[in-house]
Amino acid sequence: MSFTIIFYISLALLGAILILNTKKRTSTEEPFFDRIVSKEIQGFLALFIIFHQTVVTLIHFGLEDTDMKEFFLFFFYGILAVSFFFFSSGFGLVKRWMTDKDYTKGFMKRRIFTVLVPFFICNYIYLTDALLHNIRYGSHFTFVEVICAFFGLFLVNNQMWFAVEIMILYVAFRIVFGHVKKARTGILIMTGVVLVLIAIGLSAGHSDSPLMSYWFKGEWWYNTILMFPLGMLYAYKEERINAIIRKAYTAILLSSFALVILLDYVHRGLIEDQVYYSEIYGAKYPLLDKLQGLSTETVYEIVFLILVVTLLSRFKLDNPVLKFLGKISLETIMLNYLMNERLFFLYNRYGIAVYLPAVIVSTIAAASVVYLLKNLVLERRSGLFDGEVR
Repeated sequence: MSFTIIFYISLALLGAILILNTKKRTSTEEPFFDRIVSKEIQGFLALFIIFHQTVVTLIHFGLEDTDMKEFFLFFFYGILAVSFFFFSSGFGLVKRWMTDKDYTKGFMKRRIFTVLVPFFICNYIYLTDALLHNIRYGSHFTFVEVICAFFGLFLVNNQMWFAVEIMILYVAFRIVFGHVKKARTGILIMTGVVLVLIAIGLSAGHSDSPLMSYWFKGEWWYNTILMFPLGMLYAYKEERINAIIRKAYTAILLSSFALVILLDYVHRGLIEDQVYYSEIYGAKYPLLDKLQGLSTETVYEIVFLILVVTLLSRFKLDNPVLKFLGKISLETIMLNYLMNERLFFLYNRYGIAVYLPAVIVSTIAAASVVYLLKNLVLERRSGLFDGEVR
């Protein structure tokens, strides 16, 4: 089966899951963005990221010049998916803090350990896999790399970066919002923290390996992170922003949609020009190229999020499939690349029509197991299908 047919089947699958049981909101319904909705969207985007990472894997194995032109489109939108994860995380933290002044008490177990436990489970899965397969491509770990990998400082798989960065942000949030009295002050400080992380990422460059690296190696560490304080700001000014969206719904919807299309075109050009890698090609001012990419992508992400929130003002998700996928979204993101690589022999034997479904099913199954192990370690009773959102 060709990539073109698989692409349209994939779009149909994603579209069907997204609109399943979607309902129109009443004009006065409040709020239209909350933890449950954000988790459902995260579940959808986690599934989308599987398609994105499949394209990344195909490129890694040298298949970019095949007939996968349409399917390759999934490559360009991973950044939008991750931007929503950061946005909803920032929103949820400030929203809970504003309604519960004791929210930061017990925050380590409630929020940070929720990421830390699956991170280390997945980390040791990747580390074991790498050691058993001779560290891929015939190379070997140094002793320092083994020790650092054991403690998660050296990432055997770069896709683990999101868990590391969100934990850093959670720790910063706990410190900052455990002491500030006003949300505005905390948001300003957290924005400063994010800018520091961006500066570190800009100066860190890239890893020599396409698969493994120490922290902050690669533009993905910093080109979506500004959406975290943006989500905080939305939580702080939610009522005012929602009122504006309701009043100017049509204008905001049409303008944001048009801008997303325009910025999508610009963004593809930046990716094709490899703007973040210009130092490799002898660019005179590579930092300016990186800043150009960062600024353009930041605007792109903001407009995309405005479009999403505007749509949510009129439509409400109530989808058991997305609730399930939302529960395991973090685990899905972390484990997906392992399945992409380990099942690639299916592509060589049977093509994309067998390989892609196998990756989806195996990733969801593995993510579910890690989710249950996490709950066992954290002594939580939330199951995969009980409808609760934690």
